[in-house]
Amino acid sequence: MNLINPFWYAAAGPTDPNFANVVLLCHFDGTNGSTTFIDSSSVARSVTATGSISLTTAQQKFGTASLDAGAANSYAGAPFSTDWNFGAGQFTVEAWIRPTATISGFRGVVAQWGAAPNQGWYLGFNATTVAWIYSTTGTAFTQLTATFSPTLNAWMHLAVDRDAGGILRVYTDGTQRILASPPAIFNSTLGLYIGNDGLLTHNFVGQIDEVRITKGVARYGGAFTPPAAPFPDA
Repeated sequence: MNLINPFWYAAAGPTDPNFANVVLLCHFDGTNGSTTFIDSSSVARSVTATGSISLTTAQQKFGTASLDAGAANSYAGAPFSTDWNFGAGQFTVEAWIRPTATISGFRGVVAQWGAAPNQGWYLGFNATTVAWIYSTTGTAFTQLTATFSPTLNAWMHLAVDRDAGGILRVYTDGTQRILASPPAIFNSTLGLYIGNDGLLTHNFVGQIDEVRITKGVARYGGAFTPPAAPFPDA
């Protein structure tokens, strides 16, 4: 007779049924000041620090630390991958953020964005709006925004997804802020930027934690309750 050990089962922890579609998962845990960033997705890609960006143990949404962002020309980045090219397909990009300064101008949280003719997509803010920006040509772009000013020094969940019907939604703390049906996104050859974009002057000021990109799955498809625990690693 085969018996399941309940203690082993509990220790295994929660799992993600869509984990095979996760193409980036950064918990940003580690020691204070570290510039070693681990991608816990099955891809286990290289994520590196550029400029004055590192982990801080003074703040975290989950785990031991978070990414401390704020300086111009600084970001956590991953090289170009076709995983960043969403085209007209389903996807979800999400992160926990903690802004520490009033947002003015463009502030990128997660983006595959830079100068024309290689613009892709951008999730972040533009002054008093939450923003999703995308290009279909690499040169011309469309900016979708909704009036929103995050509370300073408080954690919030920021996300965007697009479902099988082509409906794109942007959320703050699970509340739907933007609803649109955009066309296919340009196939940019830029890398991925966390805490900035490829122009390097749109630096987010504050902490970022639990960044996850899921390709081929719209995780939410409408209003939801933000995750109450770190994203699963399996």
